[in-house]
Amino acid sequence: MSQQNAMATSSGTRLKTVIGSLLGVFVFFVPVPTPAGKTQIPLVIAIDYVKDVLGTSLEYLTLAVVVLLCITWLGSRLTTSARLKHFHRRDSAVTGTFFILAVVFAFLLVFRIGPGWFLDEDVGALALSLGGNVLLTVSIAGFFVVFLTEFCLAEFVGTLMEPLMRPVYRVPGRAAVDAVASFVASPAVGVYITSQIYREGNYTAREAAFIVSNFSVVSIGFFALLASIGGILPYLPYMLLTSFIVTFIVAIAMCRLPPLSRKKDVFFDGSAAQTSGEDSRRTGNIVARAWHAATERAASAGPDTVARSLWEAVTFAFKIVAYVLAIATPALIIAHYTPLFEYLGVVFEPLLHAMGLPDVEQIAPTILVGIAEVALPAIIISGAEASAAAVFFVCTLSTIQIIFFTESANAMLESEIPLNAWDLVLIFLIRTLIAIPFVALATHSIF
Repeated sequence: MSQQNAMATSSGTRLKTVIGSLLGVFVFFVPVPTPAGKTQIPLVIAIDYVKDVLGTSLEYLTLAVVVLLCITWLGSRLTTSARLKHFHRRDSAVTGTFFILAVVFAFLLVFRIGPGWFLDEDVGALALSLGGNVLLTVSIAGFFVVFLTEFCLAEFVGTLMEPLMRPVYRVPGRAAVDAVASFVASPAVGVYITSQIYREGNYTAREAAFIVSNFSVVSIGFFALLASIGGILPYLPYMLLTSFIVTFIVAIAMCRLPPLSRKKDVFFDGSAAQTSGEDSRRTGNIVARAWHAATERAASAGPDTVARSLWEAVTFAFKIVAYVLAIATPALIIAHYTPLFEYLGVVFEPLLHAMGLPDVEQIAPTILVGIAEVALPAIIISGAEASAAAVFFVCTLSTIQIIFFTESANAMLESEIPLNAWDLVLIFLIRTLIAIPFVALATHSIF
């Protein structure tokens, strides 16, 4: 009888593994036609649908979220509520200041209070729009991402990719799933997946820090947005291919350079990682091992897993929205109304000239501005009357830089992965310097 029950359980697990994984693959990776005649993945369709349904009320929802977050943070400081203290256990006085700033900015922007330069569509209005987009994207993706991480795909792909990812990037094979999730969803989603896997004890601190800062690429949809802003949509396929290849080339160097190489190889609970030699001693058919790992993972997944994932995604999104509003608003003001980034860009002109790039004077001011918001370089170069080659270089480079404080950097800081603001700035600069020659080479090849 017990053998029959075991067989039934095994069959049920296999069925759950297949159905859950197919659902995850469909939502994140399978393009389908839309009523508007476009082709998009179901996740983007769902996000766009909710956005259309909410309309302008998304602004009020964003305001409500940051107000609620601010109230609960104050409650955690002023009351003895164990739940509030646990929810804000990692939020310091500095973090609380960001929450308060987010409320102030959101209130002014939602009710259109303030001077025109502040409410401008490329400044305050853009920050508010970014906040709403992050809220929807992370919350909705968080509901579906459980089907990638808990119902086999992460374990299956991870086991198959182990022989490549371990020696080349010094991370588990499942990191490949994080990279793909960012391309099809958003950087914040990629960070969220990595953060969850790290907390579950499947990545070390070093691995998690490397993965989020190297594979949290902007989504394919955002590539199209950047190409559209720059007026180079016909070159979108080349942007995607160049960014994908160069991102993985840059990552080879980044995992061997500080600050990432100096992160500790310990798990979330403080235990030491196994050695790479133990990984290499695994034997047997790799596909069989991948399937076994996948079904073991799926066996423990259920409705409570989905519910927990949704709750964690929503609360994660709340805090990122606050960071977006508090940091992106002043960053966009500085970028649009001061010459700061132009002055900082001057130091890159000799390197850009050495690469033989056109319109160096127009490209240089965009090199560092991407750390504030990934779309800013495209916006700046689009108004500079630069050549298509220069626009291509700028737009492609901005996607490879990874770190930008309107989304990816905030998500990394909010996660429990051991990365601080200085780490992220340093990673941004190193990535930029390594990527410039490769993107320049691609630009010369295409143009």
